[in-house]
Amino acid sequence: MRTMVCFQAAGTRYCLPVEATRAVRPAGGMVVLPDARADVVGLMPGDPPLTVISPLGAGQDGQILVVQTGEVTFGLLVDTVSGLRRVDDAGIRVAPQGQDRVLVSGIVDADDGMMLVADAAALGERL
Repeated sequence: MRTMVCFQAAGTRYCLPVEATRAVRPAGGMVVLPDARADVVGLMPGDPPLTVISPLGAGQDGQILVVQTGEVTFGLLVDTVSGLRRVDDAGIRVAPQGQDRVLVSGIVDADDGMMLVADAAALGERL
């Protein structure tokens, strides 16, 4: 069993292992980064500033899920963070076919519908 942080972006439900997450912050106060890469939507003030990405299609008024993978820490803009869920490792199915950029590493079928397992390392590569 593993604990996942559940969130929603652009109408789709996702989850990430809790070990890869550090915090949830409101998106207010985000500053636009000039000439940013395609998935970079801004910076959150701090020491150091936190680069925020939105490859999953969340709107600007959501929340920022602070994610760490290896030495890389970044913000993932999501619409809402809904909480924690325990997931049986055997219940995580293989990633779906058809992704141009592999951002989803698996699928979880739950009583209340399907969730996509976001790949923290792949998301971090979007910086």
